[in-house]
Amino acid sequence: MRAAGPLAATRRPSPSPLPEHRKKSELVYAYLREQILSGTYAPGQRLTLQGLAAELSTSHMPIREAALRLERDGLLQIAPHRDMRVTPLSPRDAHELFRIRAALEALAARTACEHGAAACVPAMRAANGEFAAALARGDLAAMAAANWAFHRSILAAADNLHLAQLLEDLWARCQRFRSGYKLIPGRAAATIAEHDRIIAAMERGDPAAADATTFRHVDAARVDLEDLLARRGPG
Repeated sequence: MRAAGPLAATRRPSPSPLPEHRKKSELVYAYLREQILSGTYAPGQRLTLQGLAAELSTSHMPIREAALRLERDGLLQIAPHRDMRVTPLSPRDAHELFRIRAALEALAARTACEHGAAACVPAMRAANGEFAAALARGDLAAMAAANWAFHRSILAAADNLHLAQLLEDLWARCQRFRSGYKLIPGRAAATIAEHDRIIAAMERGDPAAADATTFRHVDAARVDLEDLLARRGPG
């Protein structure tokens, strides 16, 4: 066998075959998507290539590519003359996303129960307590974080990779609706009670009850959001 040549140890990896603007478009896409889903860019807000290029210190090309992907995701609307607006929230969005979410979260709760979900009950109870404390001080961001922690503890106990991937994407899309806690009277307080019922079903090890209570919880949020959005109009 021939010994390695003297340059073997210092050989540098070949440069990526991807053009630099393609790499940058991925970063721009991830950034813009997060700004939309978090509500930093508000539903209906107008965005421009020039403004985004200045904000991100980049050229128009990666922004155009990222914007087209976001349009396909349903998060941006692009007009013929390249004006862009964040897609407004609508009752249809709430209906479709939360119907799917209710079914998948119910499946996650049932699966977690079948796997012996008692171990995740302390985390669920702690998250619901954090939600209640955040509600008392009017901290909307902390309420959202505690709510996701509650549901993620169930998903972790379900131990289903594909279900986790589907729900994580849905939860990201549903972040845009978190203002419902502030705008729908009684929704946050109802969430605490609904969480308690899910915890009780998990603690009993009752898969059917865990499924049903979780479905009702998410579906109740859907009904409230659809009603709110129908009264307010798109936006």
